[in-house]
Amino acid sequence: MKTSIRLSLLSALLTAALASCGLFGDTTTPEEVVKATPVIAPTTIELTATANPKTLPALNQTITYTYTVKNTGSVAVPGPASIPSGAACVEVNTIGNADANLDPGESVTCTLTYTVVQSDLDAGTVTNTATASVGGVNSNTAITIVSKALPAALNLTKTANPATFNQVGQAITYNYVVMNSGIMALGPAQFVIKDPAFPAPINCGNAAAVIEPMEALNCTAEYKITDADMSAGSVATSAVASADGVADSPASSATVTKEGAATAAATANPNLTAGSTVQHKVVKGEWLWQIARCYGADPAKTLLANPQLSDPAQISPDTIVSVPNIGGAGKIYGPPCTKTHTVQSGDTWDSIARAYNADLLVLQKVNHDTLIIGQTLTIPFNSAK
Repeated sequence: MKTSIRLSLLSALLTAALASCGLFGDTTTPEEVVKATPVIAPTTIELTATANPKTLPALNQTITYTYTVKNTGSVAVPGPASIPSGAACVEVNTIGNADANLDPGESVTCTLTYTVVQSDLDAGTVTNTATASVGGVNSNTAITIVSKALPAALNLTKTANPATFNQVGQAITYNYVVMNSGIMALGPAQFVIKDPAFPAPINCGNAAAVIEPMEALNCTAEYKITDADMSAGSVATSAVASADGVADSPASSATVTKEGAATAAATANPNLTAGSTVQHKVVKGEWLWQIARCYGADPAKTLLANPQLSDPAQISPDTIVSVPNIGGAGKIYGPPCTKTHTVQSGDTWDSIARAYNADLLVLQKVNHDTLIIGQTLTIPFNSAK
């Protein structure tokens, strides 16, 4: 019996010794392991950026970028904050609790000023890419794009028929051409014409009209000559086209003159008679629309006056075209109807259009919206409305 007790005690002692040496394996429970493992809190730096102005300014003007660097994690990060692009950042010890750390929820502001150069204008856009760093922790990448403002997609041409009047009650038909000069379809919407000649807006097309890019919607309205018009000697109003969700078009005007009241002011070329039809010999670089505008004529009526053209959009030099009722839709200039211009440093679309009395939108479209120093532009001379 004593021998059995001794063997039991020896066995117990041996088991305890082996367990202490780890020979029976780790006896720590999974719950104890989890409790003993330190938790590493996430560290996250968030960067956001804005630009002012939001559209590309002129040459040598500046764009100011404002960056916000925020600690969106749960652990303080030692400052300072920096952005490798050269932005100036507020010191970390001047915000929040004024310690040397960017604490959770705290944010600092950084700014950077950029001066626009000619290559930016040529490209039409400036792209800024930035990443912030705080205490060796990098943020996400923030990309800010500043592009030139796109021209309005909605344009209007207003013409009158006839272009002269001689009595009270005479009917004048105004024709409105609503053009989509953008790159996306406009509508469905109710397009309307707002013309002071009429007391209420004029519905153009149906209530769910769609105008595809480079297509037009046409509508007309009839106006009756009044005693006041006879006394004034002319009728001139400007109209705009509009629709929900679309910026209003630039204004377009048409002048109707009392017979016998036309003066030399209606023409910039004394050798051409207002109201007459001229035969124009096409030169290289001209196109039918611009020829009509050059003579102050209605482009749509000029198109109708030339049924012999198989493709009015492509007319060859030396072709003879008829231009009816010159001066009926604007000032008469006469040839040359187009010019060329070599782009110089500092040129902009606006400055070139002003220099040649050219329609800005047409000038850009004819030259594929590309403006590069040394480039030769085709200018729609004297095409401004």
